[in-house]
Amino acid sequence: MSNSENHTVRVLGSASLSNLGPGFDTLGLCLEGMGDIIEARFSSKPGITITSSAPIPLEARNNTAGRAAHLVMTKAADKRGLHLHIKKGIPIGSGIGGSAASASAGAWAANLLLGKPFTKEELAFEVLEAERLASGGALHGDNALPSLLGGLILTSPVSPLDYRRIELTRPMHLVVVLPKRTILTTDARTILPSVVPRLEAVHNASDLAFVLHSLMAGDWDTLAPYMMRDRIVEPARASLLPCYAAVREAAMDTGACAVALTGSGPAMFAIVNDAKSASEICSAMVEAAGEEANGIVTQADMHGVRECT
Repeated sequence: MSNSENHTVRVLGSASLSNLGPGFDTLGLCLEGMGDIIEARFSSKPGITITSSAPIPLEARNNTAGRAAHLVMTKAADKRGLHLHIKKGIPIGSGIGGSAASASAGAWAANLLLGKPFTKEELAFEVLEAERLASGGALHGDNALPSLLGGLILTSPVSPLDYRRIELTRPMHLVVVLPKRTILTTDARTILPSVVPRLEAVHNASDLAFVLHSLMAGDWDTLAPYMMRDRIVEPARASLLPCYAAVREAAMDTGACAVALTGSGPAMFAIVNDAKSASEICSAMVEAAGEEANGIVTQADMHGVRECT
């Protein structure tokens, strides 16, 4: 533990994919090389102070990183002040878990300054609680837990602290396409159906089981029939993204194993068999988007939130 106001820690909170087709509010995957960075230090000012060049709330009570850091300090019964400088590497409203990344980074930064009294697993509640700020007051673990813990996470939408980390048996290569538009989670939830026909619910439950089997077996080639026919959430959210059908078709025609929206969108992702084919698939998806978009070749991150240089 350091008492010096000059001692600074630098933490990366990783981006994440959520839903993965039929796994609404249930499945999430941590992404490598994409995230928010928080530089944190103790401060003589009480509470949590925040600076950032991004258009985000700077009051700790309204900021997921600030809220998470406050909860960790409270958990440790430490009344010292903290200063957080947030560098947003994840576009706001992009669908790849920006608020969750900030929450996990804020929690871990506070934990490091305190001398790491808590494990990542012991901070799951604090990160989930902070993420409430971006999810309309509900607890959702499909972005927060992968960002914190890394890897593929299965979580209960009813009780997110009931989760399992699913080990991947081979590296997962991915393409993520980010159209330069914003879809807020709160807006994307309002268009979802409030009542779901029983047959559609049964189909989605079955497809989720098959998706999990393919992921656990490392058999990406069997994903498409199950990951790409969500009957409940994706059809509603795809209406907010007119280019999605073309992007999906382009990805599959170029050799992708499966394609889906992530979270509330507008980000889309493809699972691919290897890094060599990923670049070609990425170019095809970006071209098919027909609007300004960035394409990123990445892979699953098994580590989660971490200190960085």
